[in-house]
Amino acid sequence: MNLLKLKNHLNKFLIPYVVVAMVIGFLVGLHINVKVHFHMFKILNMVVVISMIYPMMINLQIEAMGKAAKSWKQILIALIVGLVFAPLLIYGLNLLFHINPTLSLGLLLATVVPCSSMAIAYTGLSDGNLELATIVVALSFSLAIITVPGWLKLFASGYHLSISAWLLIKTIIIVVFIPLFFGYLTRILLLKRMGFEGFEKIKPLFPSISIIGMFAIVLLIFMEKAKLIASKPSVVAISLVPLALYYIITLLVLTFFDRKIGLSYEDHMGVVFTSVGKNEGTAMAIAMAAGMGLMAIPPAITPILQIPFLVGYLKLAQIIKKWWK
Repeated sequence: MNLLKLKNHLNKFLIPYVVVAMVIGFLVGLHINVKVHFHMFKILNMVVVISMIYPMMINLQIEAMGKAAKSWKQILIALIVGLVFAPLLIYGLNLLFHINPTLSLGLLLATVVPCSSMAIAYTGLSDGNLELATIVVALSFSLAIITVPGWLKLFASGYHLSISAWLLIKTIIIVVFIPLFFGYLTRILLLKRMGFEGFEKIKPLFPSISIIGMFAIVLLIFMEKAKLIASKPSVVAISLVPLALYYIITLLVLTFFDRKIGLSYEDHMGVVFTSVGKNEGTAMAIAMAAGMGLMAIPPAITPILQIPFLVGYLKLAQIIKKWWK
């Protein structure tokens, strides 16, 4: 199987592989004590995330990021949707369904955090504007130092949360800037050694590695959260309703809005994945700092919906591209 066939195969069977990873991770997680291996899982998660983002950064053209930075309209849309529209929408849905206050705070926590680092991978896999996505991820994490505690204070003045600004700064350095730096160096070395034509031949390998990394992180997430999800199925079910509506409404609104105002398909994909996807790892860390309980469950179950919705949208990329034209 050559590299292009491997890439096409993984793209074609993306959802089945993700579902298999979710099921295996959940079943294995029910039979192991994750707490005993907490530090090992923490390191493994970071390694897998970096291994997923780093290959995408090799295909990133740094020179084009200067041009992407001038796309103020696209950047503004992504930041407003991700950091303002998302928490307001989930707050309204919580009121609509009369969600328990503590559980409601957990749902807000799951959506006020910045975009997932996986958004860069999703954008690259959909042939979207990778440079734009990278800038939005970097800005989202930077602004989240203000927006996360701000929203939590506004919506939950009765809760006293200890928000670590260093956690957000450290996350953006590890999952964005380090892979970006080494990805750029790798690209220069490969172009210098192999030439442009040689580089183009191995180019399909990098998104394939990212997809495999995505399967691995899905498996790890569900392995870690299996017992928490299994212990409170009714709470999980209640939390899934507003979360599902959040993804449906936001994806539909962004798709029609972006096309209406004339964004290109590439820019739209960069906007949609960086504004809709959330960093459940950061949300869980904040929940842990505030004390576990109902508040920690929504961030833990976010991947149950986020992964299928974003992967499903990724699978519709070619149909969306045709409709865009």
